[in-house]
Amino acid sequence: MTEGVVALRHVPCEGIGAFAPLLDARGVPWRYADLFAGEAVPDLRRARAVVAMGGPMGVYEAARYPFLAAEVAALRAATAGGVPVLGVCLGSQLLAAALGAPVRPNPRGKEIGWGRVRPTPEGRDDRLGRAFGRPGPGPDGSRPDGADGGPVVLHWHGDVFDLPAGAIPLASSVLTDHQAFRWGPSAWGLLFHVEADEALVARWLAEPAMRAEAAALDPALPDRITAGTASLQDGLRPLRAAVVEALLGPA
Repeated sequence: MTEGVVALRHVPCEGIGAFAPLLDARGVPWRYADLFAGEAVPDLRRARAVVAMGGPMGVYEAARYPFLAAEVAALRAATAGGVPVLGVCLGSQLLAAALGAPVRPNPRGKEIGWGRVRPTPEGRDDRLGRAFGRPGPGPDGSRPDGADGGPVVLHWHGDVFDLPAGAIPLASSVLTDHQAFRWGPSAWGLLFHVEADEALVARWLAEPAMRAEAAALDPALPDRITAGTASLQDGLRPLRAAVVEALLGPA
């Protein structure tokens, strides 16, 4: 390995958010590969870990975004080589595609806003999946009872993936059967945005297209997303720490 963590970025506003200070606190070097700006997809087999971030495009739009095909191939090579990989939102869809699973628009519609994910029984033995079993507070501070009580996370996706062959399902939601999975010993896909801190969400809602997308579902949704972002940060910290530890090992 010759690099630290490589974060694949598909649009300028989809950065690693709350993961950045966690990596910095551990002294782990990281950098962006800005594919949207024409940067070539790097050889991910040289990275200590890979984080593939979100974006508005679909995995099936490689004709419009040629870097997607190269990225899928690079993610496939990285996972085959045992490099720890995390895919977030679009990144999870690209990881699923790299592992042979189809990706398509969700027939139940877009899922945007703060909402719970439900841990799966299979995820109890996964080092990241166990973190989904910790009920996080809701926007009103309440905590749920029972098996459906997982963390409240930010959803912002319209596409979904099938579970790759051999993958372990870790979480679901009301609108999406597969919200998280692990494949092999060290590759995880998260369809939701655990990295979404206040600065990142504020930047998203300042993007006219993203704000309009949320408002099209409900005119009040952008304001609810903002309010939830401020109140839910404490509940996300254990999950973020679990993600970083899964990728890099104990501090």
